[in-house]
Amino acid sequence: MKKTLIALAAMASMSAFAQSSVTLYGVADIWFGSLKAETGGTATVAPTGVRQTLLNSGGLNGSRWGLKGSEDLGGGLKANFQFESGFNLDTGTSAQGALFGRQAFVGLSGGFGEVRFGRQYTAYDELRGATNSTFDSAFTPTGNVWTATGGDYAGRANNQLYYATPDFGGFSGAIGYALGEDKTATTNASSTLSLHAKYANGPILVGIAHQSEKLPAGTNKYTLLAGSYDFGVVKLTGGYNDGKAGGVNQPKQKEFQLGLSAPIGAATISAGYAQGKAGNTKSSGFGLAATYDLSKRTAAYAGLETDKTKDTGVTTTKNTLYAVGVRHRF
Repeated sequence: MKKTLIALAAMASMSAFAQSSVTLYGVADIWFGSLKAETGGTATVAPTGVRQTLLNSGGLNGSRWGLKGSEDLGGGLKANFQFESGFNLDTGTSAQGALFGRQAFVGLSGGFGEVRFGRQYTAYDELRGATNSTFDSAFTPTGNVWTATGGDYAGRANNQLYYATPDFGGFSGAIGYALGEDKTATTNASSTLSLHAKYANGPILVGIAHQSEKLPAGTNKYTLLAGSYDFGVVKLTGGYNDGKAGGVNQPKQKEFQLGLSAPIGAATISAGYAQGKAGNTKSSGFGLAATYDLSKRTAAYAGLETDKTKDTGVTTTKNTLYAVGVRHRF
């Protein structure tokens, strides 16, 4: 009788474990290199800066650790959660200034799609990250180029209600609305509305995304048309971004980027070019990076990124980065 009870208890425990799961995961990414950031250029004075030798975190991917899991509720319904903390591997400090600054959400998924509540990536950022050149890394020129012409959007949002549709033969979409929770007696609360629609099937991905950030100073708006096509021997990416910063008399932003990546055995080489324009401000940059898989979880990499910004034809800023590093996933 005792053996029977023990066997039943063990089976019940195994069944409960099978219905729910928790995964500890992370990325440890560090690089060694050189960065020269030049600023302060005018019509008569060239931009100046100091070249720094650096040991920094997050060359290919931001260093992080996290917990994620799901529980089978029956009938195809699941409860899901993810808590993700970013950190600086070179100093041990928090990367976003919060315990779970990268993501912190709970939600439900099923035949209807998925709903999530909490801090998470915006729907606009999901498409932008999936189609960005040069591994969407520190070597990606859009990071400095599009920011210089006003495209410095919020990639994550607090207090966000998010819904993603199921996949309908490759077609899917997502929408998120983030509550600013900062209303006062004299000002309305801020908010972020973000959405995307995309088609992803086989080698092709194409989509459109929009993000509207309602702030006290005005509303920032971004609309992105982007995609990729994987030929096997080479993958092409590209995107066009149209933006408008809040405030009075702010010029429209027109930005684009092109990229390619090619696998060569255990190595992958990727390159990208980006350009942006907003009024008299023009910016352009180039990035090149290569990875080499040392194992399924560890890769060595090297890369460079260079960009410059001009205002009324005069160079005002320059950035040049060279780096080698290693990324380990766990």
